Amino acid sequence: MKIKHNFYLILLGLLFINSNSLLAQSKPNIVFIIVDDLGYSDLEFMNQKEGIQTPNINKLVKTGMLFTEAYAAAPVCSPTRASIVTGKSPASVKITCHIPGIGMEKYYDKLNKGRKLKEAFFLDHLPQEEVTVAEALKKQGYKTGYIGKWHLGGGGSIYAKDGIINPAYNPDKQGFDINIGGCAYGQPASYFSPYKNGTITDGPKGEYLTDRLGDEAVHFIEQNKETPFFLNLATYTVHTPLSAPTENIKKFNGNKYFAMIEKLDQNVGKVMNKLENLNLLENTVVIFYSDNGGLWGNAPLSGKKGTLLEGGIRVPLIVNWAGKVKPETVCKTPVTSVDFFPTLVDLAGGDVKDYKQLEGKSLLPLLKNNKKNFDRSLYWHFPHHRKEGLSMGAAIRNGKWKYIIEYETEKEYLYNLEDDIAEQENLFDKCPKKAKKLAADLKEWQKKVAAEMPEVNQDNI
Repeated sequence: MKIKHNFYLILLGLLFINSNSLLAQSKPNIVFIIVDDLGYSDLEFMNQKEGIQTPNINKLVKTGMLFTEAYAAAPVCSPTRASIVTGKSPASVKITCHIPGIGMEKYYDKLNKGRKLKEAFFLDHLPQEEVTVAEALKKQGYKTGYIGKWHLGGGGSIYAKDGIINPAYNPDKQGFDINIGGCAYGQPASYFSPYKNGTITDGPKGEYLTDRLGDEAVHFIEQNKETPFFLNLATYTVHTPLSAPTENIKKFNGNKYFAMIEKLDQNVGKVMNKLENLNLLENTVVIFYSDNGGLWGNAPLSGKKGTLLEGGIRVPLIVNWAGKVKPETVCKTPVTSVDFFPTLVDLAGGDVKDYKQLEGKSLLPLLKNNKKNFDRSLYWHFPHHRKEGLSMGAAIRNGKWKYIIEYETEKEYLYNLEDDIAEQENLFDKCPKKAKKLAADLKEWQKKVAAEMPEVNQDNI
């Protein structure tokens, strides 16, 4: 009887292990690649910049879904990154501008000088009490890894020899099991080793950072292939200072930007090849995205990084999931950064309703070509000065209509993006009722999220 009893215990144990294994396999791995400053037109398949070569990213488009009207939550990096990891708008999380390397006091003094309005208050780090998508996925049994740029770790990074302002602000204190490269830096101290970054060990002298982060991503995948994993690969490229290996620069006749994009593409390919070699492609969702518009021209869009024109906020977005997302599909539904948190929780089998703070929608229906219930407005709040373009202001998009207000000049703009993607014809005077309705909706949203607003600059009165 004792032998029989032990046999049943062993059998139950094996069944338990096997059921857990099947459960793990049913949860898709998630690879979220976010590129720094990559513009809407910066990839080969867009056919806008002759000479750019991105064969691996082209393949993502051919085998997945391209979102042609995807947006960043802000026209600069830190707010978008905060929005992705919290599922909240930059206005809600109180990070509405890039966290300055020169420190907050010097930043305000520099940007407010000679202006009618003073910039609104914003935080210089992501508060630990914010619930992150990594913490949510850990509850679903995921291993979580952060590799690359964080830029939510405190202001004044140029004065820190290793990019660390406070270790408590880094990704490994925000739900990620590992952190390689994520600190306060908004741009790398060096694209070549030694990196002067306290969260990544130096490689051989001359090692290129984009390659190193790609290698670390591949290693993370290899180490966690038997369990569901969430890999957030956040490249520092293509942020300035423009820098790439000599052989790549020579290939593009001295064009460092094209060379950096090629290295980005090679490392996307490196990650995809590892997934394929480990037979993980069919159980891995790969998301490719940018944190804001490009700095170097975004035709056919107007504007660039730092502006509320389309060139500052419309970005590349590709979702690849072999066997689940139909190849070569295009989604024209407007989506934005706050949508990723609910999407990833949905993919992981969690209940989005458990996270009341979320402001976005799961994109899972769109990945299945179900566009119902996606009629909504998207909002931007950017109460910060820039040298040019439509900055210091706010915007709303609803359907084909986009309304922008500039706080400093009090100018208002209304565009029909369906007919005028380049935002060349301001319809504010021709369609006053539409403009008034959108303006009212925008103000109501700002009130709802308790958006910080600019104040009169007493120094200039």
